[in-house]
Amino acid sequence: MGIFKRNRTFLVGAVLILVVGALLFGGVIAVRVMAEGDATPAPVAPQPASYNSVSSFGMTGYAPLTIAPTADTPEFITKRLDEKRGIVLLVYVQGASDDMEMLSYFNDIKGNYAADSSFFSFEARESKQLGDTLTQLRVSDPPILAIIRGDGTVAQLYTGWIGFKVMEQEIADAVRGL
Repeated sequence: MGIFKRNRTFLVGAVLILVVGALLFGGVIAVRVMAEGDATPAPVAPQPASYNSVSSFGMTGYAPLTIAPTADTPEFITKRLDEKRGIVLLVYVQGASDDMEMLSYFNDIKGNYAADSSFFSFEARESKQLGDTLTQLRVSDPPILAIIRGDGTVAQLYTGWIGFKVMEQEIADAVRGL
């Protein structure tokens, strides 16, 4: 008796498993190839970029923003833009230690540059008073520091904690038109 005759049942089962496996593998590959050839991606509706992630690095690399007064823009912002006066806006969360630290920096800097720009600070719960300003800035998560030039262009936008030196330098640059 030979080795093949003795193990014939095992060998037939092994060959059958290999053949069925190869057929399944070939079928899966054929379906994937055909599906890939027929796929036409659905058009994606353009989404406005969210600037909530500009963080402590500002908006470097993001598309420029402009505040254009609308019917929903509060009068105190529209008036400053009509006067071509810069605006520095801080939205913070009352009681958050980092936000409170930024508010103290904001108030210290305000004393030095109030003659050149208008400074407004709002607690996050009061942000409805800003009308569509935050929507135009494409942000919603405090802390938010927006430095807006008199022509409505946004010089810098931060949605994270920043230190005194950075805040002061960005405001000074905007005042000087840099």
